[in-house]
Amino acid sequence: MSEFRLAAGSTVKFGCTTSQLYPALRHGLAKEIPAQGFSDTGNQSPPGVMVGELMAYFAACAGFCNATSQLHHAHQEVLSAFVQALQEQHGRKPEMPELEAIAHQAGLPVVLEITLEQDCVLLADPHFVAEGAAEKSWKLWRSGALQTTDGIPAAWIRHFYFPRLLDYRDIGTARNPRMLEQTTDAALMVGGLMQSWHKDTPADLLNAFQKQYGRVNFSQRSPFNETALERFFNLHAMLDPATRLLNQMTLWQDIDALAKKQNIPLA
Repeated sequence: MSEFRLAAGSTVKFGCTTSQLYPALRHGLAKEIPAQGFSDTGNQSPPGVMVGELMAYFAACAGFCNATSQLHHAHQEVLSAFVQALQEQHGRKPEMPELEAIAHQAGLPVVLEITLEQDCVLLADPHFVAEGAAEKSWKLWRSGALQTTDGIPAAWIRHFYFPRLLDYRDIGTARNPRMLEQTTDAALMVGGLMQSWHKDTPADLLNAFQKQYGRVNFSQRSPFNETALERFFNLHAMLDPATRLLNQMTLWQDIDALAKKQNIPLA
């Protein structure tokens, strides 16, 4: 079977966390990046960079949940006290200086939008199809491993999408529209979980999401360049330790609750 190529000008997406934004800006994406997941399956993924559509949101979700779990395991005492303070001081920011040493490690989910500037070979995603069925992997499942000589240059990354970020004023109001928007962003990641876990077709899931919410990406979008990244990391929700951890917690709780409704374990 002849190899399958994505033509120059094609758009693909890559899911990761905010911790990877500056390295991607400085160095692009390495030519081989193990697929994100909820178990140790990275060495079973084909060589290349795993890209997709809804599966990019699965990767962002998996990377975020794994990193969040590790952070909370490493700082159980402080973060347990933080969660208790959130429950006791609903709508008010806890005064906990010790959060500053932890918050910079709290990466949030993001999806990079990449425009190919040359034709690139795509390998099949073995989670969905047999090896060699790369065209079916992309056309039906919108997932595969992109192969390039030197990885994906930063110049190919045009935008990044991220969830709505909250402030403490937002969580003090019942059914706050910003909270609902963040929950919708979490639902998009759970759509990625549904594609991976139940092997639902992404077209059906994305069409349903489009009809309900009028979009198929995270609610927030930014160009991918030095100025835009600096502006993003200077948002109050990213700069303030307690607010950054608040967003980590609210996203994690939404993902967990929505995944349980679909009987999908986050492990």
